[in-house]
Amino acid sequence: MVAMTEMSIEYLDEKDVVIRIRNRFPGEADRTDAWLRERGWDDLNEVPYVWIEAFADRTSDAVRLADWNMVIEHTKFLAAEYRKGSDAVRKLVDVAYAENLMWNLGAEDKTAGWPNIAKEVRALYEKTWGAREWMHRN
Repeated sequence: MVAMTEMSIEYLDEKDVVIRIRNRFPGEADRTDAWLRERGWDDLNEVPYVWIEAFADRTSDAVRLADWNMVIEHTKFLAAEYRKGSDAVRKLVDVAYAENLMWNLGAEDKTAGWPNIAKEVRALYEKTWGAREWMHRN
């Protein structure tokens, strides 16, 4: 668990999203922190974009493991943040989460996972990467 130290005022909206994710998904937050620390990141409270990108990997892990409840929970949560968020939060969800989701998975995993991803996140993903054949296999 990351100690909540005094944070700079930069990226406050984005940092609040990370705090809400930490509260909602403490196990995945701990795994995200560990993954980032292994790669040399220290002050995790100051890098919300990097943190959300790494959290997207936790969702991708859930897709790989066919843990559909986790995929649904993660993506619904981020979709809600996108819907109700400021422009800064919407950019965070788009650029750091949706763009990085499933980046390292094969078409078979993506095909299986796609129907379990919240529609807002799917739309952001498709806007970035374009329509793919595997999106329409189910």
